[in-house]
Amino acid sequence: MLTKKELERYSRQIVFPRIREKGQEKLKQSKLAILGLGGIGSAAALYLASAGVGYIKLIDRDFVELGNIHRQILYNEADVEEYKPKAIASKEKLQKMNTNIVIEAVVEDFNPLTAERMVMDVDMILDCVDNAETRFLLNEVCVKHEKPFIHGAAIGGTGIVTTIIPGKTPCLKCVYQKIPEPDAIPTCEVAGVMGPAPGLVGTIEAMEAIKYLVGFGNLLESKFLYVDISLLDFGIDEFEKDPNCLVCVKREFPLLTKPMKRVAITTLCGRNAVQVTPKKTLGLNLEKLANELKRNPEIKIEKMTPYLLAINCGKYPVMISPSGRTLIKNTKSQEEAKSVFNRIIRL
Repeated sequence: MLTKKELERYSRQIVFPRIREKGQEKLKQSKLAILGLGGIGSAAALYLASAGVGYIKLIDRDFVELGNIHRQILYNEADVEEYKPKAIASKEKLQKMNTNIVIEAVVEDFNPLTAERMVMDVDMILDCVDNAETRFLLNEVCVKHEKPFIHGAAIGGTGIVTTIIPGKTPCLKCVYQKIPEPDAIPTCEVAGVMGPAPGLVGTIEAMEAIKYLVGFGNLLESKFLYVDISLLDFGIDEFEKDPNCLVCVKREFPLLTKPMKRVAITTLCGRNAVQVTPKKTLGLNLEKLANELKRNPEIKIEKMTPYLLAINCGKYPVMISPSGRTLIKNTKSQEEAKSVFNRIIRL
């Protein structure tokens, strides 16, 4: 049941004929996850928290950077100065805005070892990530466990959205036969992005989620909504299930079952950076690690918070998480990154 405070807070939403009190109660009982808290995810999170979704899990591995905040509307300059994780910064803002809901912040990498655990306890997932392999991994997890998800992407002044319901609609693999190579798709860092474009995509994703959770209206099932805010052009293209789809027809999950090496090394497209992720969570004591690294004249400690240790190792700015996940900037070479990582952390 809705409290008196909730009836007042959501009064303009409750009076909407497709919501009413029953719809608001459904939102209160719903659980969803938002994967990626950039320009799309921060906008979606803002509206879904405002709408009264009872439990929201915020998943993002990254930290707030100055180049984010022109479009990632949950963050400010203080978050940058404090090297704050996006998931933590988002939770802080959203929880102050709505104290009636439960918000969980997850500062972790979404990979074959963590993916299923992250989404098993929710009713729906919003795909707001910025790389293809993570999207395809999410697609496999959602198909395997029959979790509906909303896929969105934006670049420049354009964006796309579709709603995928396993068992009913085609999946992403039906549309994209192969995972694009990292440099094959333009990124915000390379092609640029207008702030309202991901914001619009995130707002549409939030509306799709509300419609699904409450149970009304037409969803973007088996169709892509294309948006170009530069031309003020909107269009819809339909797509069909691939009868030979490896994932949703044959139910094979190559990314999810892919064995992870001792450390996974990923070049981050467009960012001149490499991420090194240990297979096993290390549980580092960052203060102890910082004291050890101070003995090395090549290393300068820049910042330490409960969530990361930022250092300079020669020409490489490096950020280390307690899990051992390490971001090494100023290189695209995985060999260079591995060498830097090995000088800092001993496995």
